[in-house]
Amino acid sequence: MATKYKVLVVDDEPQVCEVIKDFLKNEGYEVFTAYTAEKGLDIIAKHVVELVITDFRLPGMDGIELIKKIKEFDPSIDVIMLTGYPSIDTAVEAVKLGAYDYLTKPIDFRKLKVILKKLFEHRLLKKHVTLLEKKVGREYTFEGMVGQSLAMLEIFNTIKHIAKYPATVLITGETGTGKEMIARAIHNLSPRVSKPFVTINCAGLVETLLESELFGHVKGAFTGATRDKPGLFEIASGGTIFLDEVGELPLSVQAKLLRALEQHEIQRIGDVKIKKIDVRVIAATNRDLKTMVKEGKYRKDLFYRLNTIHIHLPPLRERKEDIPVLAEYFVTELNKQIGKDIKGIKPEVIERLKEIPWEGNVRELRNVIERAYIMTQTEYITLKDLPPEYIEENVSSPVLFLSAQEEPQTTLAEMEKRYIMKVLQRTSGNRSQAARILGLSRRSLYRKMKKYGIS
Repeated sequence: MATKYKVLVVDDEPQVCEVIKDFLKNEGYEVFTAYTAEKGLDIIAKHVVELVITDFRLPGMDGIELIKKIKEFDPSIDVIMLTGYPSIDTAVEAVKLGAYDYLTKPIDFRKLKVILKKLFEHRLLKKHVTLLEKKVGREYTFEGMVGQSLAMLEIFNTIKHIAKYPATVLITGETGTGKEMIARAIHNLSPRVSKPFVTINCAGLVETLLESELFGHVKGAFTGATRDKPGLFEIASGGTIFLDEVGELPLSVQAKLLRALEQHEIQRIGDVKIKKIDVRVIAATNRDLKTMVKEGKYRKDLFYRLNTIHIHLPPLRERKEDIPVLAEYFVTELNKQIGKDIKGIKPEVIERLKEIPWEGNVRELRNVIERAYIMTQTEYITLKDLPPEYIEENVSSPVLFLSAQEEPQTTLAEMEKRYIMKVLQRTSGNRSQAARILGLSRRSLYRKMKKYGIS
């Protein structure tokens, strides 16, 4: 199972919960259990759950009432009702309230397996249909972000779904892709929107200052500590703290952050008092934390705690269909700010922009469009308005280096030809894959192959 779906089992018999839990875990699901409806609702409020399997007879609130509460909180959560006392009326009522299906006890696990397969296939299909509808509907902007690729539309959907939950989120992606914008969107759509959104760049401060910034200090804790100072966790109380470049945290600070996440408490430097906090943590990094964990540079327990919900933001070169809408969006924004009233971008400029690898991602694209906007003397941005280094044919070519055996007299064109041939050999002639590796569009790759006589 590519996606590890999360399932909540609610039954007042612990043995039944454990049997269902073992079955589901065996099938690859992540499982929560609760012995009362109230506890189940508490779990749903704190974790992203796709499916609830609940008994009809529960102490206090029964299964029917639980379905009502679940659907009020999040209509997208599916429910399967269990009962040891089969009744057509109960089944009809459960389905009317939105239950996906109905099973009698003792459970036929073969039947449950079939139901689960159909349910999650249906969820996946519904998700893809929604994304395609959005694409057809040209809904490209979302909380200040712009994108028409399926990757970005899926991220927009994920943000809307998880925003209401207090779970920790880890956003990964290259520099300049817009990780902070995702964090702000999550905060803006959450119940914490009226509370502070506080950001800190974990790579921007030395270890001692970073610890003080995050957790605060008391007067006299160290040289220069002339007064008590609250940390950002306290300042963000009730709201969200965004930890940018969280991969740069020193091990000593990692331990304190783990405590804040697990115990919901912090301690100012030099203080004996423990302070309780209520803060949602969203972290971002452009580093591979899994590799850092293996190398002993990052705490494994902290990584898993941060990685409760993971959003990966692909680089711009992997979602080139977003380039035209981003470029036009930047022109619209610049028209509002500067007022030149530029009508748009020439098609050949858009084609050129698609051929550039954009190592600086969306941030780099915006800077190029802004420069072209200022330079243009017509109603449309043309190729000559782009910076010279972005017009040259080889701007998207890979950097080539001479090997020890390479003749210094070899021309750049010959080296480029050899490199393209090597990549094509490595991909068994798959031109789409080769173009991605080379940072070229397929059209540019075909043009170069024709130029160098590569068949």
